[in-house]
Amino acid sequence: MEVVETCGKGTLSAGEPSTKRSITSIYDDDEVVGFEKDAEIIMKKLIRGTKERDLISIFGMPGLGKTTLTRKVYNNPYIVDHFDVKAWCAVSQAYNRRTLLVEIFKQTTNNEIKIKEDDDVADMLRRVLIGKRYLIVLDDIWDVKAWEDLGICFPQGEYGSRVMVTTRIEQVAKDLQHHSFPYSLSFLTSEESWELLEKKVFRGESCPRDLLEAGLQVALHCKGLPLVVVLIAGMIAKMDRESSLWLEVANDLSSIGLGEQSMKVIQSSYDHLEDHLKPCLLYMGLFPEDHKIPVDDLLKLWMAEEFVLNAEKENMEEASRVCLSNLLNRSLVMVSGMRINRDVEYCSLHDVVREFCLRKLTEDKYMQLAMPYNPFQQLHSTESRLCIYIHDDLVKQLDHSDYQLDKIPTLDFKETNSLEFIAHPKLNTWNNRYSNPLDLVVKLRFVRALHLMDVLLPNSWATAIQSLTQLRYLAIYVRDFELKWISHLHNLQTLQVQSSKILHLKAATLWEMTKLRHVNINCLSVVWKDNYEGTLLENRPTATNIKPLQ
Repeated sequence: MEVVETCGKGTLSAGEPSTKRSITSIYDDDEVVGFEKDAEIIMKKLIRGTKERDLISIFGMPGLGKTTLTRKVYNNPYIVDHFDVKAWCAVSQAYNRRTLLVEIFKQTTNNEIKIKEDDDVADMLRRVLIGKRYLIVLDDIWDVKAWEDLGICFPQGEYGSRVMVTTRIEQVAKDLQHHSFPYSLSFLTSEESWELLEKKVFRGESCPRDLLEAGLQVALHCKGLPLVVVLIAGMIAKMDRESSLWLEVANDLSSIGLGEQSMKVIQSSYDHLEDHLKPCLLYMGLFPEDHKIPVDDLLKLWMAEEFVLNAEKENMEEASRVCLSNLLNRSLVMVSGMRINRDVEYCSLHDVVREFCLRKLTEDKYMQLAMPYNPFQQLHSTESRLCIYIHDDLVKQLDHSDYQLDKIPTLDFKETNSLEFIAHPKLNTWNNRYSNPLDLVVKLRFVRALHLMDVLLPNSWATAIQSLTQLRYLAIYVRDFELKWISHLHNLQTLQVQSSKILHLKAATLWEMTKLRHVNINCLSVVWKDNYEGTLLENRPTATNIKPLQ
């Protein structure tokens, strides 16, 4: 256990340093197989050619490796040295212009300049980029409008600046053409497919001779799609090393058409998962497209939703880390950010894997999405768990007089009293001009996980949350906070509080919440009213971090 207080009061007490298992995967290889010729061509487009700002577009079908190629070029030391500033953002189908501009601005300024709510970020970004040779990557653009929204913020000039765009739509790439022609990404050759498969399965070792022929057949029938190769590698790496089993996989692949191959392979990988891993993966599909999911939060959410069983592990935290490692090693989940120690900090889903998860959720009625209200929608599911994804569009529509929470079929309490609801965390920032999110949340009586860190809650928050007795995960941003206001939440496992005030808390109340496992209080200062002994916070199985606001 490690207990730290850094609110200007000094260290209260400290236990042994954490010995938690690192989360790694076969995705954390520095070397990328294939794309050598492609990378060389793209690098020439970036460095040579016109001095004017140019747009380099790469297009190809999902799973072909557009983002992987772009990342390979983006991180090349020669490219890093060539440009004054760089920034990368994922655009996707649904995007928020200001959010993207803020992300680009932070990267181009190394997050040194703070942004206020009423700042004109577009103008600030233009000023930062003027006179510099910049490289901006806009990953996964779906239409020209996205470029029109963002491109106006990237100044012209004869400095050799470049914008790289990836898209799965050829016409979009053509419409975006400036000086350079769009680049069509090719499929992997059979040799490259085998090299990638061998590397992912055997982790740098050579394939045994008795598996070589079967392995080559598997690689051949992946039809040159890198995504299919790594998914198949993740699956057969868990199988017995018998050529007959691998040949069965190859035969199955040979019968699948190119268009449906990715989905079929994901289905096969999903079918081979242990039962407890399936809801963990499907849950991740509810995060927005290209969302970088913080691993620490994800593991706590899995525990709150009771997806993770403490089977033959020291604790739930260890069990949840093992679950994520298993999904990473099957290549169903990707690493999208790592710490210096090579531990995974952020993870994400490939677009195609996320699409599969959303289909699966609907088909199996394992969970049901409550998207923007549709008056013609019918409630078909009688399952015991529904997943409510609270997002901007839903909040805006609920704010309208015609849309009332209890009119959404999935929330018809008269018919579904036994349902347990999940309010999915965070993801989209609630705009303060819309209705108070608490008006929506309090109706979800069985909510387990609630993340409201993106909006300052009114002082009535404590009263509103009184009825949410099933909460296991609570993250809030408030002015005032007292532990007694949430002490009745006997199932609470994770508590995160952000406040700009000095908080006066009673440690004894904290210890009375017997299921509490993780506490993070981020505030100006904390005063423990009844903490007279330096050892009071010790000898409790809780990782408690009390931090000052950054």
